[in-house]
Amino acid sequence: MQRPDDAPPGAGTGSGGGARPGPPSPQEDGLLLVLCYLGLLSLVPYFVARDRETLKFHARQGLALAILEVGCAGITVIPLVGFVGVLGLFLCLALSIIGIVKALGGQRWRMPVAADMAERLDL
Repeated sequence: MQRPDDAPPGAGTGSGGGARPGPPSPQEDGLLLVLCYLGLLSLVPYFVARDRETLKFHARQGLALAILEVGCAGITVIPLVGFVGVLGLFLCLALSIIGIVKALGGQRWRMPVAADMAERLDL
């Protein structure tokens, strides 16, 4: 029979209401990976999980994509060339969807243009 002193840490008989240490559950990672490609919400996983390189990679790339989206939105207000901005926004939306799918699949996909911008970001 095991004495309470020999019990592994966290195996007490208390209510156990505290947060458990260790790696996050796959559901938490999935949510954070999706947030990486939702515009400025990519800052949430970047600052929450600074020690996990995969999340940091996707968050930086998502933030670079958000900067591109803002640039495309700015182009849409220019007469005669606004359609280029609209096309850019649709392209950014497609890249966001592909980024979410690739991230949830565990792949580190380098997006065109956004990956180069992400490497230059000093966050």
